[in-house]
Amino acid sequence: MGLIFKSNQDLLKNFAEADVPWKKAIIEPGQQMVKVKAAELTMDEVETVLLKLDQMAMSRQHEGIAAMLAEEADSILLAVRMVKTETKQPFLGMQALGANLDMTWLKPRHVGDNTLLNSANTAALGLYLGTNAGVFTWDNNNLVADTWASLIPSQTMIEEAAVVHLGAIDPSAVPKINTIEFTLAGIVLPTQVLDFNIRPSLGDLSLPFVRFEKPIIVGPEKRQLIRVKPNITGGSKFQLVSLLITKGELLIA
Repeated sequence: MGLIFKSNQDLLKNFAEADVPWKKAIIEPGQQMVKVKAAELTMDEVETVLLKLDQMAMSRQHEGIAAMLAEEADSILLAVRMVKTETKQPFLGMQALGANLDMTWLKPRHVGDNTLLNSANTAALGLYLGTNAGVFTWDNNNLVADTWASLIPSQTMIEEAAVVHLGAIDPSAVPKINTIEFTLAGIVLPTQVLDFNIRPSLGDLSLPFVRFEKPIIVGPEKRQLIRVKPNITGGSKFQLVSLLITKGELLIA
């Protein structure tokens, strides 16, 4: 058992279907507390989610990301319950077939994919260019200093998926993006500063990682737009640390 599982023993229980009041994540802009329709979740499903997060966290490779997942596990569980409200199917993780639920790290090919983030099949792909579901790397060379660029263009989630935005990494030698802005349901959230230069010590070469102030949950059929602003012109390897929760059959790619 890993850090996430051991740190969240209090979550190992059955959850009944309910309208859950929540303020630990941003779900509806401008509302400190929201009520979320959440499906029931069995203790076995909770255990599967926590073990899946432990597998994804790779705590020996990046303690900061693992600690973040441990601390935000309850919000991630809520996002799973939001999707299950639509699918009526259990979370089975790696064993998911058909409409059973699973989760993965958000990948570039998910941006613009009309079976996941882009239900209307909007053509624009923003910063990463390319064709819908045809972008396979986060690397890009399209940044212009002090100019906003769309990381994820304005797109509407499908009915059976949610994304939880938790933070970002940038494996570049010199990270160039220092500001991010989320728009949910047409409402622009305050910008967040991405200080990738804060590291454990001077000259430290550990992977630059920034955690967002709160998790941002983009639920089923919700609209999002994510823009970034660089302080240096040039290329970037900037990558969202975000979880995609959906049906197992949609993650076969």
